[in-house]
Amino acid sequence: MFSLFSTTKDLVMKIDDFIDLVGESVLHFREGMNLYLEKDFEGFQDRFDIIVKVEGKGDDMRRDIEAQLYVQTLIPESREDVLILLEGLDDVIDHAKAILSDFKIETPEIPESLHEKLRKLAGLSVECANALMQASRSYFYDVNSVKDSLHRIKFYESESDYAARKLKEELFEMEIDLARKLHVKNFIRAIDQIADFAEDTSNHLSIAAMKRIV
Repeated sequence: MFSLFSTTKDLVMKIDDFIDLVGESVLHFREGMNLYLEKDFEGFQDRFDIIVKVEGKGDDMRRDIEAQLYVQTLIPESREDVLILLEGLDDVIDHAKAILSDFKIETPEIPESLHEKLRKLAGLSVECANALMQASRSYFYDVNSVKDSLHRIKFYESESDYAARKLKEELFEMEIDLARKLHVKNFIRAIDQIADFAEDTSNHLSIAAMKRIV
């Protein structure tokens, strides 16, 4: 059901498509990172080209949705909440693309012993983003179920933080140059930040959902 948004079904459908695009972006990010670690640089380039197009499409969709928001009959409080939510979701797309861009430009040398743990970290961050997408959909379709997804976001964000911390500990115990350690650490932190972006957005979404329930 659409409840408060019952008169804006077309708008909500556009937002739903935008959320799908967020999901697409994090999947391309994860696959692109895997291809990089496998040294399939041609496949990585293809995946990077795709995520660049996804990000551009996302920017266009967000502008279209924001323009429509101002001509719909949403109460001002809900309009502001939706705008903030869109910004948070867009941050996820932008950051996913930025990480692959940094892989492409900086070509970090990731120690092979860290590959599987880095994949796990990426998976946790992507799951956190997926939980945010579910919570975002619930805000429009079934606001009472938002809380269920918020718990999942907090769980995956915590797991992502733990995995990143263990990765950094293992990294700095290695007998490799400090410059290389610091370089790899930046990528660990960037991947973990996808979960951080999701949690930041979920904090606002939690308040927005409570306002609608009350």
